[in-house]
Amino acid sequence: MVAADRPQWSSKGYSAADLENIWRTGLITHGRCQLEYKVLDHPGKPWVVFLHGFGQNYRAFEPVYEKWEGCYSYLAIHIFFHGESQLDGKQPLQMKEWAELVKALLSKMGIEKAHWLGYSMGAKFTLAAFQLFPQGFLSITLLAPDGLVMNNWYRLATRSVWGRLVLKILLQYLPFLRHIVLLPGKAGILPKSLGRFAESQLHTRESRRQVLNTWLNFRAIWPDANIWHRNLPEEKGWLRVITGHRDAIIPTNKFRHFRQRYPGIDWQEIKSGHGSIIEKWAEGMPDSGFLPENFR
Repeated sequence: MVAADRPQWSSKGYSAADLENIWRTGLITHGRCQLEYKVLDHPGKPWVVFLHGFGQNYRAFEPVYEKWEGCYSYLAIHIFFHGESQLDGKQPLQMKEWAELVKALLSKMGIEKAHWLGYSMGAKFTLAAFQLFPQGFLSITLLAPDGLVMNNWYRLATRSVWGRLVLKILLQYLPFLRHIVLLPGKAGILPKSLGRFAESQLHTRESRRQVLNTWLNFRAIWPDANIWHRNLPEEKGWLRVITGHRDAIIPTNKFRHFRQRYPGIDWQEIKSGHGSIIEKWAEGMPDSGFLPENFR
């Protein structure tokens, strides 16, 4: 890609069609898995692998792409049930399947090692890959991460047959229950932002189907900190966790006991909510990138 073809991220109104012309799109199939990915290659520059959150796509990291333009090559993966990424069959995705797919993708791209950046649900997939494929990692940055401490509601809804049945019924009849979803926020029992987030993620039949697919098919994807923590190098800052001070979805205080039990992780809390953490974090980074020189 010549310089004139590179994106001017700072120009407003950058359309999806423009981005599709700049990024190269690929598909890889491995077993019953099909993964869609986007590539923006700057030859000779280190690779960063991006994994988005629920209901998003590769564009979720636009503030980071703009900030690092010219410093790194980008590989943005669409998680299953997002974009053209698909998972066949009725059995949940297994950790080994995901790790093998990641290895196949990096091999196809000719990438030996990469820096990894995962947001929310994408953080869980990042750690799952690291647990079984640590040799493919140069560093890890997790933003508002899922996959460190399991939410009690998620455990209840996915870890038993009855819980999964109740989840299916609730999502089927959710249009009639939307006021119940918002009631705890209105009553002050839970933050209003949590109710608004739930409504925004579940307002259409397609989004509810997406929730059901991700919760049920990803229930076997849960990184074991007792395993992956042993794979961490001793370098300070190799694994960074960024949390939002105003995040009601994955609040900072949720990790208090985890931080005590698993040392050697660089924690940073910034002034942001769950949905704004990527943008707010990117604003505080230097234009030359965020990674320590010895990791490049």
